[in-house]
Amino acid sequence: MSGQMECIALVWEISKLCPRRGKRHGLWIGGLALLILTGIPAARATEVPSAGDAVADAGEAVEMEHGKINTPDASPVDPGHVEVEAGYTTARSTRYWDNQGETWNRGLAREQATTLAVTAGVVENVDVAVGGGYVWLKDEENDYAEGDGVVGPTRGHDWGDMDISVRYRFFARDELSLELAYIAGLTLPAGSDSSANSMGTSQEYWSINQTVVASKDWDRWTANLALGYALPVGDKREQARGTFNADAALGYQALLWLQPEVEINYSYDVVSVGDDAAVVAVTAGLVMPVSDRLRINAGVQQGLWGSNADKATTLSLALKLAF
Repeated sequence: MSGQMECIALVWEISKLCPRRGKRHGLWIGGLALLILTGIPAARATEVPSAGDAVADAGEAVEMEHGKINTPDASPVDPGHVEVEAGYTTARSTRYWDNQGETWNRGLAREQATTLAVTAGVVENVDVAVGGGYVWLKDEENDYAEGDGVVGPTRGHDWGDMDISVRYRFFARDELSLELAYIAGLTLPAGSDSSANSMGTSQEYWSINQTVVASKDWDRWTANLALGYALPVGDKREQARGTFNADAALGYQALLWLQPEVEINYSYDVVSVGDDAAVVAVTAGLVMPVSDRLRINAGVQQGLWGSNADKATTLSLALKLAF
């Protein structure tokens, strides 16, 4: 019960620090509170080891950490447990790829976000997550009404969209050190719409997200592979028809508390009118499970190739607390 009350207190304190935004504020805080109150059993359940959890290290057990920076994993939170992750990301771009994949200069585009995600283990092999954050945008080339002779607005900030997901691990074999999971989710347009006065922080439409994930261990090596598709729904999707994502991550558990990792991240945006967009990026970072209750992730992502997209560099830092 104490862990549950700690989570409720955390959400309440965050809500007092955030500006009031009408329905959006209520959607955010209500969603987090609902997850905490309904998804977390009062009693902390006994931990169930997942596939390939540990390897020997001179008589010392080294727990394999499946979590990565930009690639999801197949290991759900244990029943009766909850994880709270707070993060910060900043992305910057002064170049873009055209339709042929050639790079050109562009005005500064920058996005910063503080994020919060809560994940609760509901039953064996199933967890539920709610997450999102507050976003600050700047784009010197943003043009809300093309053809009117006025460029802008160039800035905007507000709550971003909310993500809700359920992860179901449908396969786990200790002898193979392999786990497979299906993640079903929704993106809710909780952010602000674009206007003549401010850049919007929302994609402005709902989307149905589906991902299949595999996590595999070999001695100290651990890898994740994820394939997913986000399907836009509703009239406000306009030309958007979906985004395909493919991510692969490989880490090495060098120490009890340190796992260097590298990832390849690919995304492809489909539109009904005009040219599709694609980006191939690489992520390098450190996953640091410093204790049973605290994990720190730090990484950098760099766009390598793309078409009709910005060539961005993204820095990220996240702190995850387990209760």
